[in-house]
Amino acid sequence: FDIMREELKASRLREEAAVKSRKEMIAELSHDIKTPVASIKAMVDFLELTTEDEGKKETLASINSKADRIDKLVSNLFHATLEELEQLEVNADELPSRELTDIIYESDHLKKVVKADIKDCVIVADRLRLEQIVGNIISNSYKYADTDITVVSRFDEESFIVEFSDKGGGVSETEIELVTEKFRRGTNAEGKEGSGIGLYISKYLMERMGGELTCRNNGEGFTAELRFVLA
Repeated sequence: FDIMREELKASRLREEAAVKSRKEMIAELSHDIKTPVASIKAMVDFLELTTEDEGKKETLASINSKADRIDKLVSNLFHATLEELEQLEVNADELPSRELTDIIYESDHLKKVVKADIKDCVIVADRLRLEQIVGNIISNSYKYADTDITVVSRFDEESFIVEFSDKGGGVSETEIELVTEKFRRGTNAEGKEGSGIGLYISKYLMERMGGELTCRNNGEGFTAELRFVLA
């Protein structure tokens, strides 16, 4: 029994060390990301004060807005550890689906979305969190598929469903159920940067908004499906 107790104690210590290491990694990421964002904001603030061109001022204001959003997301996600996700503020409210269309194109900086067919309706969502979710899905597609992305939508009883599909070959059938788990990455992620938390956080946030995120292979690639509650 003494040997068993020692083994259990050693196992707990290893687990605590692993959790501490992950928390430290997240805190370090937070610092590393927030520092350049602060520099960007300072430069933009200076340029806004020194330019008279209204077009440039509008562009700078947009950059500042995006930098603020990044700063807010980093503070929420990385400064708070993943084990404390419940502390994230989620304010789900009525949101016109046309705003989802805007979010998709704003997130698609590589212009891979060839179709975004979002039907007109009102969903229950937090816009900031929806920006996170869509950004994570599109970023994953860039990283692991690097193909065109098609976005389609449909109604299903009291839900509104939006599907993001690529043609990158998908994920192994033995791994498809694991892609939304924390720190889990498929074999197709080998050699590519990433932490394995994007879809995990997205799934959590969708559930906090009363919705759902599911993933599947579509024959040609990978599909991430968002299910929203209709307002």
